[in-house]
Amino acid sequence: MMRAVRVAAVPVTRSAITLLALLRCLIRAMDWAPLAVAGALAVLLAWQAGTGELFTLLRMLGVLLGAAAGFAVADEMGATLGATPVPRWLRQWLRAGLGGLTAMALWSTACLIAASRVPTLRVPGMAAEAATCIALGLLAAAIAGRFHHGRVSGMAGLGGLLAIVSITLALRGPYWPWLYPQEANWEIVHVGWTVALLAALTALGWANRDLRT
Repeated sequence: MMRAVRVAAVPVTRSAITLLALLRCLIRAMDWAPLAVAGALAVLLAWQAGTGELFTLLRMLGVLLGAAAGFAVADEMGATLGATPVPRWLRQWLRAGLGGLTAMALWSTACLIAASRVPTLRVPGMAAEAATCIALGLLAAAIAGRFHHGRVSGMAGLGGLLAIVSITLALRGPYWPWLYPQEANWEIVHVGWTVALLAALTALGWANRDLRT
């Protein structure tokens, strides 16, 4: 019985070692500069901005960090990689996970600073907005990455995210996505934000799939 357990544990251990090695390689290969700059700016502005500006600032930072996160899925070597032991979809999901979680952690840090200054901020709804913007930034860059490689796909993702945000800003009505906290439909609108987040993550699975050869 013990021998069977040890034999079964060997593939699991090897898989874990392989995954850790892949993560180390990806962390070194990823373009962290946009996220580093955006994150430093987010924390600085959260400290320095006036209290009346923090709500709008956090929304802007969600878009900024979403654009920066898109560069995390940009693969400089994508054009030269043929058949590899690790499928593309796994590499891309790991890139998206590392970039997206880092972006969300940076936004959360800025949000904690802002909330310490303005306790009335409606953090859950704003977090849904930021997470959706980050997911859309990753999605736009991942789609561009199917046709371009390196920073070109990151820039294309930036343009795609800004186009989506611009369209939503142009909308009007009682269910405008960018309502203010005191407006009556805030909760309903943020259910919509959560649905949009799930849709973006689902579409990201499509964008991260292996390329046709």
